[in-house]
Amino acid sequence: MFSTSVRPWAVGLTLAGFVGAGFAVVWAWAIGLQSYNVWGALLVAPFFIAVNALLIWRVAVREPSPWFGRLIGFAFLAKMVGTMVRYYVAYVVYDGASDAERYNLAAAFQYRSWRQGVVTWDLETARGTQYMELITTAIYTVIGPTTLAAFMVYGAFAFWGAYLLYRAFRIALPDGEHRRYALLVFLLPSMLYWPSSIGKESWLMLFVGVTALGAAKFFAGQHGALALLATGAVGTALIRPHIAVLLFAALLVAQLFRPASTQVTGILSKFGGILVMGAAAWVLATQSAEFLGTDDFSWQAVSESLDMAGGRTTVGGSEFTPVPVESPLGFLAAALTVLFRPFPWEADNAQMLVQSLEGLFLLALTVASWPRLRRLTGILRRNPYVVFALVYPISFVVAFSGFANFGILARQRVLMLPFFLVLLALPVVRRRTDLDDEGFGGEEPEFAHHREVASLGEVRRR
Repeated sequence: MFSTSVRPWAVGLTLAGFVGAGFAVVWAWAIGLQSYNVWGALLVAPFFIAVNALLIWRVAVREPSPWFGRLIGFAFLAKMVGTMVRYYVAYVVYDGASDAERYNLAAAFQYRSWRQGVVTWDLETARGTQYMELITTAIYTVIGPTTLAAFMVYGAFAFWGAYLLYRAFRIALPDGEHRRYALLVFLLPSMLYWPSSIGKESWLMLFVGVTALGAAKFFAGQHGALALLATGAVGTALIRPHIAVLLFAALLVAQLFRPASTQVTGILSKFGGILVMGAAAWVLATQSAEFLGTDDFSWQAVSESLDMAGGRTTVGGSEFTPVPVESPLGFLAAALTVLFRPFPWEADNAQMLVQSLEGLFLLALTVASWPRLRRLTGILRRNPYVVFALVYPISFVVAFSGFANFGILARQRVLMLPFFLVLLALPVVRRRTDLDDEGFGGEEPEFAHHREVASLGEVRRR
């Protein structure tokens, strides 16, 4: 009599055999009929998938929430689908007429010299675009000139940046709606699509995540915060110094309003943090002024330079008339534009239509999140990370309100969107006794005690 049970390892081995055989057939076809862009990507893909699968496994087993392991695996697959869609649009729909092709051509020209140990680069005159060419050249030195695989690498940069943003949220708001935040930051269409190509947004998303995690650790008093903040500052300032300025200016404001202990060590810690954040913001602002081509280090001069950059966005399709921030009403209109537009009736292609539907979804979610948002004032008094997550989007709206192209604006705002999402995932108050003690990052022991007492009382009532 034969056993009807099938051993799991046998099934896995059989599936692995079929997958391996299928991969070998596809790779043989590609190497005979396709360029290195395709068969090189197939050669890189197994190593790329293995590395990311290992990282996903490591972070999933450390996560206390059982749903997170399933979500992060699905999110990575969704990110790769978004990356392939981004590649298709860039190289099939637009026939390579994109920023990614510039970085690709520069890297394809330089990578052979780098492999021979001849690295030539004028770092003194390099700016964001030149640094992106350098970074892409470094990647091609390892994987070869395959644009398809490079898109996957940059997509992974953005994916892990989103994960770091999620980790920052977990640390800063242990009582926050973690699942809601994870679903939004991993699976929003703009997060899957825009930071997924060879380009600045993917790189910046990684280092925005590093900065956010450093900020959460800094405010929570955890080790490694300053190293993360320094790494985030360098990574963002290399490509877009003004983004680094906005981030660290928001961190400085958050540190200024951070509650200080009455003990001497607490007071010294607060003022030490102010000095560190202030110095970082000053250095980054100076570099940003140089990057924008102005010697005047004032908000008006920097704002005028950003407005000039915004004026250059009124070409290439998807233009609209921006709303300047000159009054509270003007700021409200600018915030609606930067956060939620285009609206469906303003979309003139499929890309903009998807973006507009996401904007409507976020607008509806913002309205539905009013029970959370009405507690914002109380939370701001105790949680500096939430101050950071509020000030950065506000300054971003002011800085980018002059941009007059929906496509460019949608691509830029993914670097701000994860912080706005923090406000939509604040903890929900279920009992009146919790009004003043939920969502504050666990900084005050008496708050944790109140929560424990309330939880025990609820158990007894059941």
